[in-house]
Amino acid sequence: MSDSPVSGTVITPYAAFLDDLGREPSAAECERWAREHPGAPEEPRALVDAGWFTARGGRHEEALALFRRAVEFGGEFGRDAQVGIVDQLYALRRGQEAEEAQRALRAELDAQPAEFTNLRIFDDMVEVLTEAGESESALKWCEAGLDRAAASGASPEAAEYRRGLALSRSFLHDALDIELDEDDLAAEAEADASLAALSELVRERWGDLPGRRGLDVPEDGEAFDSIVLRWAREDFAAVRARWPESTAHYGEDYDAYAARIQREARGYGEAGAAHVRMVTGTLADFQAYAQRTGRDPADQKTRQSYGEWRAAAHPDQTLLWPPARNGPCWCDSGRKYKKCCGTPAKN
Repeated sequence: MSDSPVSGTVITPYAAFLDDLGREPSAAECERWAREHPGAPEEPRALVDAGWFTARGGRHEEALALFRRAVEFGGEFGRDAQVGIVDQLYALRRGQEAEEAQRALRAELDAQPAEFTNLRIFDDMVEVLTEAGESESALKWCEAGLDRAAASGASPEAAEYRRGLALSRSFLHDALDIELDEDDLAAEAEADASLAALSELVRERWGDLPGRRGLDVPEDGEAFDSIVLRWAREDFAAVRARWPESTAHYGEDYDAYAARIQREARGYGEAGAAHVRMVTGTLADFQAYAQRTGRDPADQKTRQSYGEWRAAAHPDQTLLWPPARNGPCWCDSGRKYKKCCGTPAKN
């Protein structure tokens, strides 16, 4: 392992590989890294990444083979690979095998003490099963995840997953025509309260910025326009290295980051925005903007004002959110919006 040139923290060889690329790797590059680093702790992680990138291109058999290679390593990455196996089997219409893979994963998770449970796996399985149309199975995973969240302590991470799983449970009850109970109503009330807080934050944030370029956030509750800046997929690794303090917010990979951006965009819409505009920025363009305007690139408000400038200067590169459900997703995954960031599990 080596020291990060930005933060001085220790980074793994695979993370260094991703940072050095400065863009999203291809499936072939991830698989090649795994092949060139046999026995490395992150060899299965590279195979899992290769599997998801391959699946994104619709090559489900190839992705399934990559996930099956990764699952042999066991551990956290092995469980990630099991989620991928279930996803690919459903995509290949091999439902019985998918159910068997689910049972194997649940047995492995159930054998773990609650405090060592990775709640993300439960959350990922709920998303995979919901997208596959397996709502009843998704609900079982959701309820199991909530039980584990309750038993795993009061960490911020557990609380975050509890909120997400509780909302998913409410959605799944509704989809299955199951009457919402007190827990469902409490989850929806908590979400509504979060949206109200976000509305206030939006108004405070935009109200304090100089040169708002037409953004109008009136005090009387009238509709306003909002801009959501998202970093280009190929710049994600470099962005995380540039602002290490934002790692927890951005997430470990672009899919986690995209999910947060989706929630932010939806939150602005729920807060009363008449239009939500998704602006794509690049790190090089941002740095040039900061230098040109004499702003501090480390200041978060510089990123906010950059988003406004970008929307005004490059309207052809600004998308109105949400996109058409059958159109390409805004996150450049290559998938339809309804099969990517527009899935119910992410909303």
